[in-house]
Amino acid sequence: MFQDFKFIFKKPMLLTSLLVISLLPVIYASIFLGAMWNPYDRTGDMAFHIVNEDKGNEDIDLGMEIEEELKENNQLDWQFTDLDEAKKALQKGDSYGYLQIPEDASDNAMTFLSDDPKPVDMVLKTNPGHNFIGSIMSEQAGSMLTDTVKTSITETYTSTLIGQLNDLSEQSDEAKQALADLKNGAHDLNDGLIEAEESTAQLNQGAAEVNEGAGQLSQSSKALHDGETQFTGQLEQFSPILGNNAQMVLGAQRELEEGAGQIEAGSSQLTQGASELNSGLSQLESGTGDLVEGSGELAGALDEIDTRFNEVLSQLDENNIAFTEDGAKAIAAPVNLDHESIVDTQNYAQSFAPLIIAVSLFIGSITFNVVYPMNKIFEDRQSVLRQWVSRISLFLSHALLMSTLLYIVIVWIMQIEIASHGKFFLAMLVWSTASIAMIGLLVMIFGNFGKFLGIVLLIIQLSSSAGTFPIETSSDFYQGLYQVVPMAFVVTGFRDAVFNQGFDYNFSTVIYVLLTTILAASILISLVLLLKNKMPKYEEKINKLSKFES
Repeated sequence: MFQDFKFIFKKPMLLTSLLVISLLPVIYASIFLGAMWNPYDRTGDMAFHIVNEDKGNEDIDLGMEIEEELKENNQLDWQFTDLDEAKKALQKGDSYGYLQIPEDASDNAMTFLSDDPKPVDMVLKTNPGHNFIGSIMSEQAGSMLTDTVKTSITETYTSTLIGQLNDLSEQSDEAKQALADLKNGAHDLNDGLIEAEESTAQLNQGAAEVNEGAGQLSQSSKALHDGETQFTGQLEQFSPILGNNAQMVLGAQRELEEGAGQIEAGSSQLTQGASELNSGLSQLESGTGDLVEGSGELAGALDEIDTRFNEVLSQLDENNIAFTEDGAKAIAAPVNLDHESIVDTQNYAQSFAPLIIAVSLFIGSITFNVVYPMNKIFEDRQSVLRQWVSRISLFLSHALLMSTLLYIVIVWIMQIEIASHGKFFLAMLVWSTASIAMIGLLVMIFGNFGKFLGIVLLIIQLSSSAGTFPIETSSDFYQGLYQVVPMAFVVTGFRDAVFNQGFDYNFSTVIYVLLTTILAASILISLVLLLKNKMPKYEEKINKLSKFES
């Protein structure tokens, strides 16, 4: 029993080789995790150019605001240059991108409420050919700067609007008083016009009476004039009888007749004037009526305006609406995103460790099957059961050695935080054993071609284990593989152990799947050993294909 161990201890070089390759997972994991330990903490060394051509205006200077914003930002190494220098740096790979702010940026920003609004056109240039991830970081920086510009523009417009509303709010008391005075004046005017209308009616009535009296006076003066004329004619007939006295009486009578004529003429003028006065007063009465009607409508409209104005002021008070500069800034940036993670991550390496550890152990398993002569034919032939126990024991021992060394480096040297050390070590040990058993089975069946199949199996598992990008971003083919490949399960198990958070599969499910894989591989290995025991020619052929000397 344990003929594999006896063979190893008889071969110092083989023993040394197996011990050395047991460090391969450690080397692979430590190098890769060290290289990606926390790359986002060092983005400040990545050059990104800002080409500020904006001339600004009296209301806003977007280019200068962006420069001031970036002085306090260490996300990238910001370089403020002209366009030619930015283009050359990007082309040579000295820069990961540049943002060009045109000279009319600020002017265009102030046209949004005009008849001809113009957008603020900025240009972001990156070079994915130089480094794809770097270009993505540059795009994120460009998006951040675009958000800064949007917020600045919105804040400018909102501040202006809020300032005007605040002025209006401060003047609302004066406007309310002025409106009340105007409303009261309108009512007083309406009352006065009503009184004037009544007085005009009375005056018009008096004018009619004057006109009637003037007519009567005119008739009386005419009758008097006619009577005087007749009396004068009669006096002239009796003048010979009266003598000198008649001449005196006749002269007096003629004077009286002339006075009656003047009275008649005056009464005619009085009648005409009274008629004109009556006509004018009638027009005045009609105009006063129209004015009274109009003033009534004005008073009613002012009442309605006053009511609505008071309702608006009341709603502002009830809703506690105020127009302040802080309010303008809040409207310009109304959302404050509070990002919280349900698990605490130490760094980028910790997040990437589940995939790297799974890959490193699988590579270590491939290397083990490359170094150890899996198809070695021993002179001391033992039973199939003894061969199987020896082979499985060898797998377990090497898996334990790789897992222990890797655990020491990950936890004690690299000091990556692990939530559950028990789960972590158990997942490493079971996965190492499953990997060695799967690849060992392939090598025992196909010889060196089995090693090639092991590499193919590694590639397939890498593409479908969701170690980097979410599996939802892959095609249906890889999503289907994700449901069956062992590495997809173990990556989930490592994540559970590192972050104490179950994801797609429970940790127990992961262990069951890996143990099932080990069991299936072990059964198949026993069958292969049995086949070789029954078919020596097949065993010799596989041994030659493996190209190992006994």
